[in-house]
Amino acid sequence: MRFLLLALVAAVLLLYLTFGLRFGYVTLTPTHLLNAQGENHYTFELYEPNQKVGVTGTCAVRSGQATLRLLDPSGTQVAGQSCPKGTWSLSLLGQGEPGIYRLVVAFDHYTGTLNLQETRQ
Repeated sequence: MRFLLLALVAAVLLLYLTFGLRFGYVTLTPTHLLNAQGENHYTFELYEPNQKVGVTGTCAVRSGQATLRLLDPSGTQVAGQSCPKGTWSLSLLGQGEPGIYRLVVAFDHYTGTLNLQETRQ
């Protein structure tokens, strides 16, 4: 039993040091992150021309930084925002051609809370 517990602790420590720990589901619940690194990708489908799609919300950063970029179907960045230390409101909306819009969130040793909601107008 001790070996199993030590193996579990080692696995969690390895995850923390390489990718970070993430608790929550972005766009549905506030997501709590500890030492998050790397990129996350989220997609939003736009069906009608000139409709707006994207995310709004907040980021509360204790350490590190998160950079959010919204890309249109052609891959061009239409909105972007960075979250340095502190509490920030977020609004990334894209408008234009129908297709799949991608939200790319890049984490650099991010510790804090990210609370995003999908927004359509």
